[in-house]
Amino acid sequence: MQSSYRGPVSCVLDTNIVIDFLRGRAYAHDLLAAWAEKGALAISTLTHVELYHGLKSGEQEVTDVFLDGLLTVPVDVAIARRAGKMLRDLRSRGVTFGIADAVIAATALQTSAPLLTNNEEHYPFPALRVVPGIERQKG
Repeated sequence: MQSSYRGPVSCVLDTNIVIDFLRGRAYAHDLLAAWAEKGALAISTLTHVELYHGLKSGEQEVTDVFLDGLLTVPVDVAIARRAGKMLRDLRSRGVTFGIADAVIAATALQTSAPLLTNNEEHYPFPALRVVPGIERQKG
């Protein structure tokens, strides 16, 4: 099944990248600026849920303005089914993951875009192209 979304997407942002941008982290600003030159920055509707769930006092207005400037990809039937199949495949190997991460990953796959995240370990899906937001410190 095809997703209902159509359009060029440079990348899909994981919630942690959006949080870091909104909190003024320089790496996040630079990262989003670089990817924005390549095309639209996208988020899943699930990212809205995660962000608004954790909003602190006084953060809503700036969050609204920023999110309104991004492309929000709705969770349609194709994305929902893909996420469910991805979770089922992991479960068959004895691995459990959260629904939100699966939906965000399925959004990236449906838009044929990489996922920018600081939580690479949350996305063990073989077909997904994951781009680290920040380089991990070597122990």
